[in-house]
Amino acid sequence: RPLHPGAKILNGKVLDDAGFGDDSGILAGMEWAAAEGADIVNMSLGGMDTPETDPLEAAVDKLYAEKGILFAIAAGNEGPQSIGSPGSADSALTVGAVDDKDKLADFSSTGPRLGDGAVKPDLTAPGVD
Repeated sequence: RPLHPGAKILNGKVLDDAGFGDDSGILAGMEWAAAEGADIVNMSLGGMDTPETDPLEAAVDKLYAEKGILFAIAAGNEGPQSIGSPGSADSALTVGAVDDKDKLADFSSTGPRLGDGAVKPDLTAPGVD
């Protein structure tokens, strides 16, 4: 039984079968989800972050501000003292990974964010095996 009767899932793919893609494809997918009326967008992807605001971070913040879309984004798989982009965006709900015993996964990015040291990820959830 669905948690919310009438809830709909949109399925968009922005990476190839090997898990690779480019920013333009990811941006197009984000814009597509917004045009389709998505309230929440889950993104299990990311790349290296820089102290500056990159195009993916800017799009997350813009779509949140303009349309109220919540982006739930993976923190990254680079381990301690890292956070991936676009999970590094101010308005992203950034999610790290824990195992079934609620222990932080060795691979899970833990933040803080580059540049300003902001706390990221925002929360953790099961993400091992």
